[in-house]
Parts: sequence; structure tokens; C-alpha cells
Amino acid sequence: MNPVLKKWKRRSLNWLAINVFGRLILPILVWTWRVDTDFPADWLARAQGGERVLLAFWHNRQIGFLRLASVLRPASVLVSQHGDGEIITRIMARFGIGAVRGSSTRGGTAALRRMIAATRQTNMAITPDGPVGPRYEVKDGIISLAALSGQPVFSVSWSSDRVWVFNSWDRFMLPKPFAKLRFQATGPMTISKSIKAEELSDCRLELQNQMREQTAALDEAVGQEVDPILRQR
Repeated sequence: MNPVLKKWKRRSLNWLAINVFGRLILPILVWTWRVDTDFPADWLARAQGGERVLLAFWHNRQIGFLRLASVLRPASVLVSQHGDGEIITRIMARFGIGAVRGSSTRGGTAALRRMIAATRQTNMAITPDGPVGPRYEVKDGIISLAALSGQPVFSVSWSSDRVWVFNSWDRFMLPKPFAKLRFQATGPMTISKSIKAEELSDCRLELQNQMREQTAALDEAVGQEVDPILRQR
């Protein structure tokens, strides 16, 4: 394809994603979703009272965060530095959600510093298996952030029997109009600032197993097919 035509096509798709899907379609879709939550009794009260937390979402279920943003503000997300990250950042802003740019593969160290600073003012949502997977595999970044910031980690997941599942590496899930989403938050998991490097792996596996078990139970409860990876320990 001609480079000029390719660039024009890319810009056109970005404009449609931000201004048509992000501004018109997505807000209406999110508004139609019905929500059932199972959260620790005092968690929301503490969060709304100023206590900041880290929120661990699987990458394929991150869109559900849009439905919780109104009760978890102020909130920010870690967004990759690649081109699509700008689209995500601008869409999130329409829901009152901030962004910290970076990832575990591009700009990770600088992003970690910015996130440590951000955790003093905002609840931080992280997809620990992003931005490129493997699916449902927690990486060390969130554990390091929890230790360095002193903020507790809550694993948050959801499921619904009415979703579109995309053929992407993460099997991205988009709830259909008027779908009912069942959310669950588990925690807190607190990581000591004095944690030793060799202990990071144990904490990572603990969080990973907790998130997998939580998500498998939610999928099973709504009749959604359970990904075999979620059964692995």
C-alpha cells in the first residue's frame, strides 16, 4: 500500500475509534450494562475516603473498569506507549480516568517511577498480564509497585454470559448491550517494602493464583466457558 494512503487510513481509523466509538458508541454501551458487585464490606468506603489502592485487572477484562470508574475516582490506568495507547488514553479521559504512559516492555522503568508518584493521589488500575501477554500470567511489575509505593493490591475481575470475545492474544471480552456484569474484588494483598528479590516470585504467583481462581469462579457462575489457563496453578 502507498505510504501516504496507509498513513491516511491509519489516521482515519484512529479518528473513528476516538470520536465515533469512544465518544458516541462506548458511553451508551457502558450505560446499558447492569452491575452486581461483591466487594469487601469496607473497601469502597475506605477508597472513597481517600485511601489509595492498586487494582489488578486482567487485560481482556479491562473495559469493565469503565463501569466502576465513577465509584473508584480518582483513578488512573497504566497505558502502553505504542500508538494505540494514545487512543486508549483519550477514550479513558472521557470517563474521567487518568493515564500513566509506559509498559513492562517499553518505558517500563520510567513508568514505574511515575506510577509510584501517582499512587499518592489516585487509585491505580493495572493489567499485570499486559500489554502483550501471555494471557492470565502476572508479571513482576505490579508486585514491585506495591512494595515501593506501600499501597495494597486488590484483584478485581468480572464476567457475564452476554459478551463478544475477540480473536486476540488475550481473548478480549466486550459485554453486549444490557448485559449483566458480575464483579468481585479480593484483597487486600500487602507487599512489604523490605521484600527480598527472591520473594517477588512467590508474591507474583500468589496474586496470579488468586486472580485466576477468582475469574474462573465468576465465569463458571454465569455459565461462561472457563479458559483452561485459569485452572492452572
